[in-house]
Amino acid sequence: MQRNRYHHLGWLHGIELFEAAFSTQTFARHAHEGFAIGAIAEGAGGYLCRGESMVLPAGSLSLMNPEEPHTGYAASGQVRYNMLYASEAAVRAMLGLRDLRGFGDIAPRDRGLGLTRALARLALCLTAPQVTDRRLVTGEAVHAVLAQAFGHYGRADLRQPGREPAAIRALLEQIEAGVAAGAALGLTELAAAVGLTPSYLIRATTRATGLTPHGHVLRARVAQARRLLLDGTPAAEAAIAAGFCDQAHLIRQFRRHYGVTPGALIRH
Repeated sequence: MQRNRYHHLGWLHGIELFEAAFSTQTFARHAHEGFAIGAIAEGAGGYLCRGESMVLPAGSLSLMNPEEPHTGYAASGQVRYNMLYASEAAVRAMLGLRDLRGFGDIAPRDRGLGLTRALARLALCLTAPQVTDRRLVTGEAVHAVLAQAFGHYGRADLRQPGREPAAIRALLEQIEAGVAAGAALGLTELAAAVGLTPSYLIRATTRATGLTPHGHVLRARVAQARRLLLDGTPAAEAAIAAGFCDQAHLIRQFRRHYGVTPGALIRH
């Protein structure tokens, strides 16, 4: 049974995600123009690569450099995996890297399953029906995949986040203003406005505040909805005005932030 889905992110350097779930499909010898970063989530996948026949059980990674020829098939029953494809230019732009050496080991074990989980989160960002600021949260998820892949397995020297108080203040001000104005907030635009690369912005913001940029956007949206509710705006209208998908989404986020639903907010 085949349940494959392919996502093309034209707005994010043309990066792509392949959600694979199949048992009988096979892939003839081929190669990808960019990097292929995958994780076997279920079953076992197999391929012929670098002159060697390999079987990858669940918990294995598949890390291929550009133009690396290989085949592909399900090695036992059904195999399920997520595979991200990114050009060299996309990786450099996303991670702010000059030196990009690629992967030495093609099929390492996923230490702590960190990359497996990061790829699964990215797939969820693209397929979940209710995601606020989908492009922003998807951009953060892509960065998490690339940073783990190249930081842990690609010998990349990622710039360590420092203290950036001025940039963080500017970011929070921009988020507040954008939410109040009903503007779309994207990772690339937020980073450019404060003079940092997207990857470094995520890491610096997380280090300084404990939240990613998307975390701060969610907090600002909940606060905006709260102000509207206190002004007497009906919950359904407040949800849309604050940038949520619908009232149900607002209720979930409101409870997470304040411990109560909007209906339990009492004015005196």
